[in-house]
Amino acid sequence: MTKSELRGTIAAAVKNLSPTYCREADAAICRFVTNSPAYQRARTIFCYVGNEREIDTTALLRAAFQDGKILAVPLCTAPGVMEARQIQGFSDLVSGKYGILAPKLHCPLVEPQDFDLAIVPCCTGNAKGQRLGYGGGYYDRYLPLVQCPTMLLCRSRLVTEDIPTEPHDQVMTYLVTEEGVTLCGNTH
Repeated sequence: MTKSELRGTIAAAVKNLSPTYCREADAAICRFVTNSPAYQRARTIFCYVGNEREIDTTALLRAAFQDGKILAVPLCTAPGVMEARQIQGFSDLVSGKYGILAPKLHCPLVEPQDFDLAIVPCCTGNAKGQRLGYGGGYYDRYLPLVQCPTMLLCRSRLVTEDIPTEPHDQVMTYLVTEEGVTLCGNTH
C-alpha cells in the first residue's frame, strides 16, 4: 500500500470512530503522556494543537501550563515549513493555516534544539516508531532539527503495523495510545 492509499484508509477509519471512543482515548493518551518520565523530566515541550482528525491535546497543553513547562507549538510559515513559538496560555492561539490553532506572531520563537520533549501528530503510527503524517512534509523537515525524545500520539484503533517509509522519515522514540506508552527504540 502506498502512503497515499494508507492515508485514505485511515481517513475512512477515523470517520467510523465514535465520538465517545475518541474523547475517552484522547483523555487516556494525554494522561499517559503527563504521567510519563519523559514528560516529567522535560522543562521545554513542543506539542501540536490537535484538530478534529487528531488527538485532542487540550488537556495536555493545560497540564503543561499548570506544571510550569515552557510550551512551544507549531506555526506554519510557508508550504512544508514550520517553526515553534512559545505560548503562555490558550489566549496566545489564533486560527492559522488549514484552520489549525497556531501561536500569535508576537509569541517568542523557540529553537528546536531547546526542546526536552517533542509531541508529534500522525495519520497513523506503530510500535516500531514509524509515523505517517498527512502529506504536507512539515514534520519531515522539522524533526531532523530536534535533538530530544519524540512522542507520537495515536489512537490504538488507528495503529498500522506496516507503514511505507522513505529515507527522510524520522523514527519516533515513543508511541502513546490509550493503552499506554511504548518505547520504540530511537532514544536520542
